[in-house]
Amino acid sequence: MSKTNKHSSLNNFASSNRTSNVRVIPAKKKIGFVSAVTLVIGSSIGAGIFIKNHEILNNVHGSILLAILSWVIAVVGILALALTLPEICSGVHNNHQGIIGWVRKFSNKIIYMSSKNFMTYLHLSIYYFIMPFYLVMTIQETFGFATHWYVLVLISFGISTWFIWITGLSAKLGNIQNWIVTGIKFLPIIFAILAGLIMVGLGKGTDNTWWPPQYPVYDGHLPLFNDHFPILGILSSIPAIFFAFDGFYSTAGIQGVMREPKKISLTMGLGMAIVSALDIAISLALLLGTHSGKLSGLAIPRWIIQVANICVTIGILGIINGVSIYSARYYQDLIKHREIPFADWLQSHSKPNSTFMGVLTSYVITIFWFIVFTIVGLFFLNSGHYGDIPGWTNGVQYGDRYVVNLYSFADLIGNWNAGLAFVVILFAVVGVIHNRKTNKIKVQRSKYLLPGAWTSLIIIGVGILFIPVESVGNLIYIVEYYTGAMPLPNYVIQFDINIEDIIGASSQILMLFIFLGIMFIPGLIRIRSDSKQGVAKTSHKHY
Repeated sequence: MSKTNKHSSLNNFASSNRTSNVRVIPAKKKIGFVSAVTLVIGSSIGAGIFIKNHEILNNVHGSILLAILSWVIAVVGILALALTLPEICSGVHNNHQGIIGWVRKFSNKIIYMSSKNFMTYLHLSIYYFIMPFYLVMTIQETFGFATHWYVLVLISFGISTWFIWITGLSAKLGNIQNWIVTGIKFLPIIFAILAGLIMVGLGKGTDNTWWPPQYPVYDGHLPLFNDHFPILGILSSIPAIFFAFDGFYSTAGIQGVMREPKKISLTMGLGMAIVSALDIAISLALLLGTHSGKLSGLAIPRWIIQVANICVTIGILGIINGVSIYSARYYQDLIKHREIPFADWLQSHSKPNSTFMGVLTSYVITIFWFIVFTIVGLFFLNSGHYGDIPGWTNGVQYGDRYVVNLYSFADLIGNWNAGLAFVVILFAVVGVIHNRKTNKIKVQRSKYLLPGAWTSLIIIGVGILFIPVESVGNLIYIVEYYTGAMPLPNYVIQFDINIEDIIGASSQILMLFIFLGIMFIPGLIRIRSDSKQGVAKTSHKHY
């Protein structure tokens, strides 16, 4: 194969005869509409809604008004995004790449390559790293025990290994697991709503105030950016709420295995609407019925909370299951069209209708990031208020400082991962708006596209842009405390600031630049290489 042909794989990937290469799957093995909707729900709800309310309350200093306002603003952005899906999905067919397929269709080459790099080398592996962490955290809160960091990592890796291989190799088994898990996860959803409202009715609800923000800062917590500007906690809460919705787009990648692929936008839109309604109901119940925003904060017999939390952990497994169904087919599609390194070797060892090589690729990348994220997370700044709950051994609920550092780091990369995933979606939204002017791509026009697109761009864009602003603000405060330029507030007791705190705060910004570098640098190098090799410029082709 000539150099020119090697460097024009993107164009070959988009050639007109692509559809003839799509794997033929028997109808009985395909996923029905109702199953696809439950997959959207199962891939989204189950972790963030039961975990993130505590983080949101911390961000806004316990103001119920600001916490609810954060949810309302974020949900408006999500539902506005759902209004753009019919027109986007109408222009993409036989899509195994999910949101990357959207970007490929409606954006230029560099945006497509950057989005693909993010999804391929970061996004999916981050999911496999952080979601089992939240499962272990929920179990710890349920039974009240601390653990060592290496136990946390080993359990998490084992969980991801199971789903990467078992679900990745069999979409049918993954669909069965999804139905089971989704059915179980609805039990704590119903329980949380009813129990929270009952607590309010009995006068045993929250002692937080609607206004002004006054969430107490516990001994040992270092006041950072949002502690000085509580109202800005709304902006930092929006990306956290996006995490609660993150994963809905996994269904876009299974369009090719749906019995009615044209209903993909209706599938995701309906699923997002259901998840939005449930999330708002659960949030109101837990914000009003508890002080912490968590199930464990309900003033009811502990064994009932334990049963509910066990169901929550099963729900988290459903999220990992949904990602695994998508990721195996995503990587297999990249191999098939030689979009990743060693694709020729992987393709030569692939069998028809098999996702084995896609699963293997996913697993190798996941192992690499498990090692990297563990090393970085061990020395990360505990900015997530973990270990602030008194009454546990050494005042720490989850384990030693390395455990809480890992949990806090998981929060950070989880929010960034969800935020950047929504950025990828926004690339497609911008592209479909531009297509209204050029009409280069044949789509079924929707009258709701423009209002939905612009609303989602503003809300999601502002929320995501605030993440680096907050990270820089945290670093500034840490340095000022360390140098003595700003004295610690009198409510911070026995807190020794050391160089590790500065390293932890700096790593927040460093990780963002690493993520952006992985996204954009390979694409820029590729384009420069193409230019040097004299590859002819061609129009951007599509599915």
